[in-house]
Amino acid sequence: MKKWLWLFVLIVCWTGAGLAIFDFQQEQNRNDTPLLTQADRIVSMAPNLTEILFALGLEERIVGVTLDSDYPSAATKKTKMGTFWQPNIEAVIAAKPDLVITLGFDQQRNLAERLKRIGFNSLTVNIEKVSDLFEAIEIIGSAISKQSEAYLLVGDIMEKLNKLSALVGTNDRVKVLWVVQRKPLRVAGRDTFINEMIELAGGENAIGPTVHKYPPIGAEQVIACNPDVIIEPAMNQENLTKQQASALQYWSKFKNVPALINKQVYVIPADTVTRLGPRLYEGTMTIARCLRPELFAN
Repeated sequence: MKKWLWLFVLIVCWTGAGLAIFDFQQEQNRNDTPLLTQADRIVSMAPNLTEILFALGLEERIVGVTLDSDYPSAATKKTKMGTFWQPNIEAVIAAKPDLVITLGFDQQRNLAERLKRIGFNSLTVNIEKVSDLFEAIEIIGSAISKQSEAYLLVGDIMEKLNKLSALVGTNDRVKVLWVVQRKPLRVAGRDTFINEMIELAGGENAIGPTVHKYPPIGAEQVIACNPDVIIEPAMNQENLTKQQASALQYWSKFKNVPALINKQVYVIPADTVTRLGPRLYEGTMTIARCLRPELFAN
């Protein structure tokens, strides 16, 4: 609850006054951000980074993306630079970019360091929580003289989240079990952006504090956490009806859990809820529709 209230305050403050929240790494990135007003050739090394660039109106400047960058559809036509986890440095170099944008985990940080050593401009941002997303958009906008567009984008997302949070309210929060995989059974813990989205959508993570961000759990823990709603992101975008039927069959053994009693087991499209990017509101809205379908009946 406290965390949700903090996010709500963040939304209100940024919308009303443009308040920016920094962590140490993001502040360091801002200080090191190359000012590239003529960055005409940009490479994106993650799907959510690609979505940010498109949302800032930079489609024509993008010369390379990862294989898993599939939104918007125009991204699929860009030259591929390897995968999210296995970047292809030779392909990046061949693209002759003015700027390469990476995330902060080891494989991509190593790529950024190697590129810097041979003279390429590189920008690394961390996007692990909701506040990180807003900060990353602003950092990227600053790097390529798109500050106004970045501010408008952040403001638009926050305004929509603010309205959604007001609609779903803060009382009678729905207990949600967020399933990452079934075999072995693994769920989203509280130290995740998924947890933040659940809270913004009017829910509460059914799993209490855990050591791991995405802990494995057993049948006893499923029963003990007593979820009102069970949500699974789809394995792929095809045949959601079949995946929904499979989920209902799997969870039917927990017939005394409220989510099964009330038939609130959902398989939802994955891309807006597994990528922390400009479609944050759309993903949160998808979750909210599962938690409080009566609010969105019309």
